Amino acid sequence: MAKGFVSKAKSVIGKFYHGLKSLTGLIILLMIYSFTGAVIFVHVETPHQEELPLAKEPKQKNLVQLLLNLTVSLNSTEFEKVRNEIITLINIFDAETFEKMHGKRWDFWKALFFCGTIYTAIGYGDIYPRTDAGKVIAILYAIFGIPLAFRVLAEIGKKLTTVIKFFYFGVKRSCAKKVQTADGETLKNERNDVALSIEHTEKEKNEIEIVWEDKDEKLKKEIENSLPLAVPVIILFVYLVLGAFMYTRWEDWSYLDAFYFTFISVSTIGFGDITPAHTKYFIVTSIYVFVGLALVSVCINVFMEFYIVSIKVAAHRMNRVGSKIIKGCHCCSRRQSL
Repeated sequence: MAKGFVSKAKSVIGKFYHGLKSLTGLIILLMIYSFTGAVIFVHVETPHQEELPLAKEPKQKNLVQLLLNLTVSLNSTEFEKVRNEIITLINIFDAETFEKMHGKRWDFWKALFFCGTIYTAIGYGDIYPRTDAGKVIAILYAIFGIPLAFRVLAEIGKKLTTVIKFFYFGVKRSCAKKVQTADGETLKNERNDVALSIEHTEKEKNEIEIVWEDKDEKLKKEIENSLPLAVPVIILFVYLVLGAFMYTRWEDWSYLDAFYFTFISVSTIGFGDITPAHTKYFIVTSIYVFVGLALVSVCINVFMEFYIVSIKVAAHRMNRVGSKIIKGCHCCSRRQSL
């Protein structure tokens, strides 16, 4: 009975672990991690945030009274008008100064956005923990969150690379079928980033030549299946352009400011000088930035594939040249012996 229960428990745990390792499981885990972090930061930081306005109220009243004393010569109507204008200006100034000195005010959506800036390593700096507990939690949150987020980005990057390759080579094949020569033969619209020089002679091929030609064919297939680096770079650029247009509709930004924000965010520079003001779009911003980072991951994957293939081709060329030199030396030694 006990053994059966243990085996079932192991089976359930194994399935659960296997599910977590999948892309869907990782995304769900990251979402839970994000929402949990947002709740914790709001719970820790909000009480401290509410204490700050109470501390500044006496100073604010003293400043209003001082300015009103300078307007004693005004009649009651003018006095009331000036008083209201002074209070409005002080409140505006106070709100701007508060954000510069203490960061933006915490709420759930801003806390959720803040969690995203931690584990993506962007860190805008416009909202940050002010309590000691919040700072410690932020450190721990980054330690566990950054590896998790990077794992998710790597997995999404692999999937996106596969999808982009599928569409790219599908379009390439369809275009190749439409292009025909004068004799009616199909032209192969193939892209060779790395040129392989394969010399064929009319002589009977020996075993060594056959081996080299097999390696040539394998490398040619690897080159043909490699995605050009320009493709994901162009897709990423279009993504930034469209994102910038989206932000010009949501925020009071020029197109240059919007494109600047999308580029700074996706490149993880995150200066924090320009950030979205509307909290209702924070989730969309988080998703947009995360997908952008996944496209950056695609660019890195494609570059690494191209780099590895280039190294293989260079090594193949060197080995083949070395083989020819050795073969030539053997031929020379045989002639000399004769």
